[in-house]
Amino acid sequence: MTYSAAGIFQRGFFDRFNQRHGTDLVNVPFKGGGESLTGVLSGFTPIAFIGGANFAPYVREGKMVALAVDADERSPLFPDTPTFAEIGYPDTLSRSYLSLVAPAGTPQDIVARVHREVSAVMNDKDFRKRNLTDRGLAPIVDSPEQFSRFLEKDRMAIRAVVQEAGIDPR
Repeated sequence: MTYSAAGIFQRGFFDRFNQRHGTDLVNVPFKGGGESLTGVLSGFTPIAFIGGANFAPYVREGKMVALAVDADERSPLFPDTPTFAEIGYPDTLSRSYLSLVAPAGTPQDIVARVHREVSAVMNDKDFRKRNLTDRGLAPIVDSPEQFSRFLEKDRMAIRAVVQEAGIDPR
């Protein structure tokens, strides 16, 4: 059976899945989520690992079925779709995330001000709903220190997935 995955880390999930369960799911590479979506809709690839906002309309219309979400909690876009952990796959991948960064050595008062201002916008309920949660995104507003710890933990987890799957990232 074939699948499409928009990124290398999603491919790592399937490579790890194959190794652990003796399956032979074969990756069909596409340039991104849009092409992966077209692959599923056309029947070329029966499975895709792509961002929920890309396929939410097709699930609502009954043209696709959401099998599972890679998140700690169910998605507001797919409240009836279980997480991978709920169906027995607790060690999934790091999700894609967007972050705000600054060059090393940026004065702490500037970092603190940017964090404070961005947090105010991100914590506005109307902004969050309209621009994030309605699009399937789960915003987390961490402190710079918390985000730094998250990045370190995430790098270690992804390193393990890449090594276990035998992927050469070069």
